[in-house]
Amino acid sequence: MNRKQIFSKTAKKILNTALSMAIILTMLTLFMMPVKVSGAETAVRPTFQPISVSVKGEGLSVSWKKVTGAVTYDVYRSYSRTTGFKCIKKGVTARSFLDKKVKSGKKAYYKVRAAAAKDRLLCYSKPVPGIIYRVYIETGHGTGIDGRWDPGCLWNGYQEAKIMPAICRYTAAYLKNKGVYVYTDAYTGNNRNLKWTLNQLKTLDVSVFLNVHCDYQYAPSGTLGLYRTAKQKKLAECLNKGVHKHVNIKNRGLQYRTDLATLNETKNCVACLFETGGIKADNTLLRTKYVVYGRGLARGVCYYLGIEW
Repeated sequence: MNRKQIFSKTAKKILNTALSMAIILTMLTLFMMPVKVSGAETAVRPTFQPISVSVKGEGLSVSWKKVTGAVTYDVYRSYSRTTGFKCIKKGVTARSFLDKKVKSGKKAYYKVRAAAAKDRLLCYSKPVPGIIYRVYIETGHGTGIDGRWDPGCLWNGYQEAKIMPAICRYTAAYLKNKGVYVYTDAYTGNNRNLKWTLNQLKTLDVSVFLNVHCDYQYAPSGTLGLYRTAKQKKLAECLNKGVHKHVNIKNRGLQYRTDLATLNETKNCVACLFETGGIKADNTLLRTKYVVYGRGLARGVCYYLGIEW
């Protein structure tokens, strides 16, 4: 092979290599070029940054960052990480959504679908979990549905219905600090009696219903948790345990009852009627130690729900 032939062959190799490189570079350039979507430029393969789920009020707030090219977002929820996702809100134009219908005490998973104009799919986020606990604290007795005042137990001028609200307010406050959403009449002057509350409960989704009382004047000193079902018994045990971590008071244990509306008419949650003490035997403690008592009840609720204290 002479020098001219060698040169020609080498030149062809260089030319073929250069041509191959040019083709590859052209393909990469075309792949990376932006395209028009609804008048805005976006990458061909938009991606979702991780979404966030947090407790807000009585629901879970799902929030996300803008996806380039997205016009609307659809929010999906499932109680399984991998299957069963259902769209709970379609066409969201904001970058957050508050889910008030999520079940209390059950871990939910959320993912968000980003869509361009004409509902064209861009991408989905990865699923992210969240959980909310809702609790109802009913202050014993108070204003009835007919507007009349029911004082509950009486002794020496003291009324059960006026002693219990302070304990319930601090129970609610400590639970709120743990991220629990609380329904209660403790902040409104004990203006909703049990019958009204049980009717309202039928429209709510709560994990625990706590009915807070003190016992009559001839009752001995000490706490007493009333229950009917196995789950109610477990709640009563947890409440007793929580209270006795903080309050120096006798423990009368638990009592099985089948005649109480609190225990019989609360089908959609776990309930307990909790006697905080005797209106006579524990009067001073109930009137003056309401802060630590509220903390103890809140701790007991957290024990039951599995919330770290």
